[in-house]
Amino acid sequence: MVLAALVSSVASDARADDVEAARKDFAEGVRLYQRGDYEGARRLFKKADTEHHAAPVLYNLARTEERLLRAQAAVDAYEAYVGEAGEGGEFTGAAVVAITQIKARSTRLRIETRPTGARIFVDGFPLSDSSPTTFLVSAGHHVVVAQGEAFRAERDVEVTGNGDSLSVTLEAPLSDASAPLSPPSPSSPSSPPPPSSPPVATAVADPPSLPPPAAPDGFVWGAAFALAPYHLIGAASSLPNSESKTQVMAGAILEAGHAVTDRFEFLARGFVALGPDGKPSYAIMGGPGLSLRIGTSVWLGATFLAGQIETVAEGKRYGTDVVFGTMLEATFVVLPTSAGQWTVGIQPGLLLTNKPPDNTTFFFPLSFGYRAY
Repeated sequence: MVLAALVSSVASDARADDVEAARKDFAEGVRLYQRGDYEGARRLFKKADTEHHAAPVLYNLARTEERLLRAQAAVDAYEAYVGEAGEGGEFTGAAVVAITQIKARSTRLRIETRPTGARIFVDGFPLSDSSPTTFLVSAGHHVVVAQGEAFRAERDVEVTGNGDSLSVTLEAPLSDASAPLSPPSPSSPSSPPPPSSPPVATAVADPPSLPPPAAPDGFVWGAAFALAPYHLIGAASSLPNSESKTQVMAGAILEAGHAVTDRFEFLARGFVALGPDGKPSYAIMGGPGLSLRIGTSVWLGATFLAGQIETVAEGKRYGTDVVFGTMLEATFVVLPTSAGQWTVGIQPGLLLTNKPPDNTTFFFPLSFGYRAY
């Protein structure tokens, strides 16, 4: 299901085999990421991007580079995602925060050589620019190698990673003309020592550890806890339930259906709740509905209901028979995940009746739950 977000934005003339290959490698990269195999995930995300480029892959790649303590590579990937997704990108906000925090906990390493123009390797990985150049590195020990036409120089560097800057210069040894010029083997930088006081925004710097959230595709379902105030309008004056009454119930809103697109769903919804007074107070209702996503984090919709609400107030029975009404939906995404979304919402509704013994009812559930794809 995660891959629907990956392939929904691809060009219409994309080759089906390329998309399918990218889909499989992307899914396997997500699995390795969740298992903590970040090097394996990085390799598969790069492979998926080569097979079929899409902005969400860049975001996943950036998350992986960040986990591997490759500060410059993470910033480059985040910036590439922001450049493609723009201000309206689903993960642009998280990417911008991550860029700021990585720079704040890294060192800007200025690397110069004599002579200039040498090829530079940091921890075995080649830099795209020759010397002189500047490169972000995480706190800890790093090995810098400069390789020119007829020389090779190496230097160990310790950095604090506190947003500071450091400059190093590597010079060609006079007797090093015959030194081997093969590129150094990649090595992992040492883990940074725990800071004496954590960065102010550490929690924000590390967005949710899962890859980009899913988009609806096929079968969808959800469940939410709801606290539901409701108001029963008084019936005809000659009946015991002639005065209007307001009560509160708590229960669950359940839904299941089919996502026609990543923004439009047909759903069947149900609402079941009980009152707190120990008397026969309950609500049962359900029916078909639809939900439409606006932007990246708001769902609006409506459900056509049939249902019943009963309560007892001052010894008098209030309620409805099986009647019909409408429940609206305004749901807000508070935390996207790799398989769905955590949400808060409001679902105001109305049950109408024209039978004198029954009460027309307004209800206003406030919900918190999970919508899964």
